[in-house]
Amino acid sequence: MSQTERNRQIILEFFRLSECEDGDVSPLLADDLKWWVPGDWALSGTYSKAEVAEVFGRAFSLLDGRPRMVLHNITAEEDRVAVEASSHGRFKDGGPFGNRYHFLFVLRDGQIVEAKEYFDTGYMEKLVAQRPAMVG
Repeated sequence: MSQTERNRQIILEFFRLSECEDGDVSPLLADDLKWWVPGDWALSGTYSKAEVAEVFGRAFSLLDGRPRMVLHNITAEEDRVAVEASSHGRFKDGGPFGNRYHFLFVLRDGQIVEAKEYFDTGYMEKLVAQRPAMVG
């Protein structure tokens, strides 16, 4: 199996684990991870590995289970894997949770070292405004 195909498999495993209540993606994340979220709103910025775990944990605590991710397209080349996806779930208050995404992952030595997570930030900003606990 080529390194490109291994990287693709690592990203598939990342999404599989992210849907599991007891899934732990941390072994797939490099210690020097940089996870970038676009926009100019409460969750925008660049996060470290520890910060990603904290932000995701806070968001997941508002959901009724983990969101289901549907992977529509995956393109892998060299150390990069691009994914078009959508999420589907529910907040604990019964409201729907979902969005469309484009992720760009960069991998090194079998771990994600960089992630850029593009999504509808306007929609997420509205969801966050309705649930202030999401941003602490």
